Amino acid sequence: MSATRTERGKTARYYRKREQVVNVAVELFSRNGYASTGVADIGEAAGLARGALYYYIGSKEALLAEIHDLVMDPLLAEASAIVHADMGFQVRLRLLSESLLRQIVHRQDHVRVFLHEYRQLRGEYRIRFRVKRRCFESEILSVLADGERAGALRIRDLELAMLTFLNLHNYTYQWLDRRKGLTVAELAAFYCELFLNGILAEPVDRDAFEVELAHGRSILAARTAERPER
Repeated sequence: MSATRTERGKTARYYRKREQVVNVAVELFSRNGYASTGVADIGEAAGLARGALYYYIGSKEALLAEIHDLVMDPLLAEASAIVHADMGFQVRLRLLSESLLRQIVHRQDHVRVFLHEYRQLRGEYRIRFRVKRRCFESEILSVLADGERAGALRIRDLELAMLTFLNLHNYTYQWLDRRKGLTVAELAAFYCELFLNGILAEPVDRDAFEVELAHGRSILAARTAERPER
């Protein structure tokens, strides 16, 4: 029987149950880690025997790959629409920030698994994950490149700027519970303001700063040398 015919034969009840199994796995992987969660743990939490569970998930690694797809696929779809829209690069960067934060804020367990467990993927699953991640990175890079072409950026290392932009966002889920009142739009506004304009009221005098920095390093080196060895 072909894969297409098999998919057609699956009912709405099958997909509802499969979604439940995925949600159970997300919670267990997030709480206990992928390596420490067995197939039996997932089956018990989902109320399924091992044989029935494999009918819904195929394999534990396939389940992990699907969790990663549930994060990446919406991001890629929105990013493509944003990047190709007829808007200024700053607006598109802000919309990319909001898109990323929607996943992080509203799907915290998925994102925790996504960020911490991707190394567990092997073979084609790992390749697929890397391709999708690079596609999203390239969308951010293309927006930054538009800003550079417009003469709006003073930073020339766009790849490092892109990675900095992602680093501002990716671990938001770790502290979000301390600031529950923040909305996606508010967070995106703050991150993009910080990323594009920095936090200083006045630009840094680079020459004066380098002199002061060298002095600070010499003081630190002297104090470190004075510490007795243990």
